[in-house]
Amino acid sequence: MQSHGPGSLSSHRNSRLADQNSKSRITLLVPKTLVKKVKDAIEVHRKLEKKVKIRQATLEELKAHSKGIAIESSPDAFLIPTKLFVGKEQIDSDTSSAKQDLLQSLGLADCQSEIGIVEVKQAHDTHGFLGPERGSKDGPCPHEPYASEIFSKNPLARTIGLWLDQLPHEHSELAFARDIVLSYTWTYMIYPPLLLLPPTAPSDLSSIFASKDRSLPKDLSSLWCLLSRELKTSHIALNAPILPNASKEASAQGGGHPQANVLRSPTGLAPLYGDFGPALPVDFSPSTTDFASAFWCTAQQNGIFQTWAPRYTMFSRGNISEKARILRLKTLTTKQVGSEPMETSAVDLYAGIGYFAFSYAKAGVGKVLCWEINPWSVEGLRRGAKRNRWGVEVIKDGQASKETADEEARLIVFQESNEHAARRMSTLKDKIPLVRHVNCGLLPSSKDSWEVAVQMLGPAGGWIHVHENIAKKDIEARIEEIVGIFDRLVMNHCFCKPEEQWKVECEHVEQVKSYAPGVMHYVLDISISPKQQPVMQA
Repeated sequence: MQSHGPGSLSSHRNSRLADQNSKSRITLLVPKTLVKKVKDAIEVHRKLEKKVKIRQATLEELKAHSKGIAIESSPDAFLIPTKLFVGKEQIDSDTSSAKQDLLQSLGLADCQSEIGIVEVKQAHDTHGFLGPERGSKDGPCPHEPYASEIFSKNPLARTIGLWLDQLPHEHSELAFARDIVLSYTWTYMIYPPLLLLPPTAPSDLSSIFASKDRSLPKDLSSLWCLLSRELKTSHIALNAPILPNASKEASAQGGGHPQANVLRSPTGLAPLYGDFGPALPVDFSPSTTDFASAFWCTAQQNGIFQTWAPRYTMFSRGNISEKARILRLKTLTTKQVGSEPMETSAVDLYAGIGYFAFSYAKAGVGKVLCWEINPWSVEGLRRGAKRNRWGVEVIKDGQASKETADEEARLIVFQESNEHAARRMSTLKDKIPLVRHVNCGLLPSSKDSWEVAVQMLGPAGGWIHVHENIAKKDIEARIEEIVGIFDRLVMNHCFCKPEEQWKVECEHVEQVKSYAPGVMHYVLDISISPKQQPVMQA
């Protein structure tokens, strides 16, 4: 890796500043609920443009600039002017990368899918995009930095640089490796009080030392301690994708045989600092004492708290846009369902820690029935529901359902396989509101639950939200295939009389996120309704 000295960096920066056409001043497009958080974060870095007022975005501006972010298609979002500049080539060719790095540097990475980055038309004219508000007449200050200069203040990079300065004498020349530290894209996530580093962090550190002909110290405890102190966290770990099979260690503890990771346990997580609890076999059955002594953390998305134990339970931040979409589904309004949402129920057949179940609850659904087999996820769901002030009832496998559903419980959680859902529903269908929505949120495919999902719906029909990984080139054919499968399932499980006709169609296809090259995570809204009734739009 080639190293650049301070002089070359300075001359490079000055040449860029001299070229006004190479940079773009930006403003941020932010949902109303995040305005205070984003404004405070920008002010901490002294990059809020106070000469221009924060104002509500117009519907035209939302349509033009909210593509790919979870902002409602109504003028309920705001424009926050900044003193930040991004290289114009980043805006033109790689906005997502520029936005990711910028929000990371501001400590707003957890809000990435909800914030838009908008180019001001002229760097010297703050009302080029922002409208008639008073702007700066004197142009940008020659010292106003590009976003890349803000990245140098990335807390992770800054702390690593500080750690290099504090190393013993034999590593003293590494204090001059700051340019190398800053050349990396240091990403991280904080879920209080947890700091998650990418799995490449150790190899990146090794590369920095190798560039100075040194070996990375074997004991990195001083770095982890410093990161914990500077980033105000108590636990640090290397993040990793959820593997289809248990780790070698977990398999060894389970008898040495490979085990399918049906519980979606984060067996690849590598704790670095703090007590995460013992490594346990994937089929371990925790007690209340285990729950009480485990390490738990919490995140807030769309105004909803979610709680989980990182050593034993996965957390998916990439589904935030789908969680937000549930909150604004038209089919959860009085006009669409023919009754108040509180007079309906929803079912989540793969509840996890409450990813989508909580969105139904916040949207006003009266009862949300959940199925989940991972006891750690069930406990996380229970804790999260309490944090959100929703009543919750947990019924374990083999435990009988109550004769009457708990009126105080907004969420009823069955800690068992969803293959038992139809039997459970038969005992509850007269005691809870009609089920109008069923969520099948398992990847790469939720097809094993589709027949059960059809059986969950009441005589008025409703919507089944099917999660599936589909190649982009195959999406149309796959939609047709899935609708055909549900059409046959409805015929096999008629809600009322066999001679009655039902209409099955895919009302909406939501592209959630990329899963692999050419493969996307889609959600298909399958509508099932009596044929004589008009089809309702999701």
